[in-house]
Amino acid sequence: MEFLAAVDWFSLIAAFCFWPALAWAQHLDRGFPRWLQRLAWPAFLLWAVADVVTAGPGLVPAVAAAPALVFAVWLCAHGLRRFLADDLTPAPRRLLEMLAATGPLVAAAAWVWSRYDRTFAGFPDPLATLTTVHFAITFGVLPLAMAASERPLARSRGRDLGIWLYVVGAPATALCFALRSNPLQPGPVEVAAAVVFAAGFLLWAAFMPLKRGPWPYACLVPGFLLGVGYTAAHAFGWSYLTIPQMASVHGSLNLLGALLLAAQAPAFDDAAAPAPDLLTPVEGGDRATAVFADTHRVVVGPWSPEAFVRVKAALLGYRFYPERVMVRRTQFEDEGRAVRVGDRLGLGLFVPNLPGLAPLMLPAIVEVDVVEAGAESVTLGYVTTRRHYGRGIWRAEVKREGEELVLTVSYHVRPSRWFVWCGLPVYRRFQLAAFRAGADNLRRLAS
Repeated sequence: MEFLAAVDWFSLIAAFCFWPALAWAQHLDRGFPRWLQRLAWPAFLLWAVADVVTAGPGLVPAVAAAPALVFAVWLCAHGLRRFLADDLTPAPRRLLEMLAATGPLVAAAAWVWSRYDRTFAGFPDPLATLTTVHFAITFGVLPLAMAASERPLARSRGRDLGIWLYVVGAPATALCFALRSNPLQPGPVEVAAAVVFAAGFLLWAAFMPLKRGPWPYACLVPGFLLGVGYTAAHAFGWSYLTIPQMASVHGSLNLLGALLLAAQAPAFDDAAAPAPDLLTPVEGGDRATAVFADTHRVVVGPWSPEAFVRVKAALLGYRFYPERVMVRRTQFEDEGRAVRVGDRLGLGLFVPNLPGLAPLMLPAIVEVDVVEAGAESVTLGYVTTRRHYGRGIWRAEVKREGEELVLTVSYHVRPSRWFVWCGLPVYRRFQLAAFRAGADNLRRLAS
């Protein structure tokens, strides 16, 4: 009994929410690296041993908690990969997935700092430690489970509105919390943000088909209502539950409900080249306003009919780039025929990620607008659609010039996504590297 009385239950709950609960929820993402998921239990045990040995805050528990930052940063980088690869998905769900990846960053920071001196951002314990719980569950496990639950369903205006309110209300509530003049008393603006936050989840839940049972919602609905009630009561000086009571009731309901929702949500596949969508309008931009306009001309090998046949087949199948650079899915292969003008291609350009993680993938849809195949020359070209990270055209021609096979690639591009503009020098580097890899691929085929 003396041992149980000495246990810091707030810390134990926070550690459970950040490590086992958050890591287990990643089973929903089949592309999530297993080595990162397996980090959870050893890190949890490392902290537990350090906490028992030191019996209080300090440098040792903070160092033992440091793997949480590694886990959160790599989790965020993987979430960014999912966010970019899911470019064709409606905005509210993609933002929900990004929230699930960025929320644990705050949870990890709160966890490490609160182990050091039992404070975080000016807030004393237990609020400092409970920040880890809030960001691991309502900003981590729950939005990921909500996004996974959405994937197999047709769009719904009610659910979309609920998701928008959730992704706006969640960070707004956190911001108000961080800017409190009195750490233990929320203001009226925070109450309003909490109402929007809770209303978003309740609206989303109201339009969800309950095919697998209502148990997650039976926990989460009262959990969210208790959270709003607690915020309003402390803002206006009403008598309400204490922090320990809220942790045991509100916190337990949200934890259990989030885990139940994650347990019944369908897992989603890893990032792959998008389907060659036929509905997106063509938008090729203008060469005069392009940011990059290049023409590359290289010799891919000596002329021979056999080499030309191999290169021609690769170009007409749009296997110009090796799979480590770009993956593709084609309309003509889906329909079992040769390429022709008007066909759509779904492309995914790979960009390196953090060590140990699969590369980022920039998805795109293009439309073939040039197909020319002769005895000694072949040309393939496409124009981009609105679902592309750059607007422009691309042309590749291989033809005989004397006793050589010569490749000429010309294109113009203007970025059409915010993340490409932000990383323009990096994008340019990988754009040129992609061409060199494609040229080397044709040289290998021609040799």
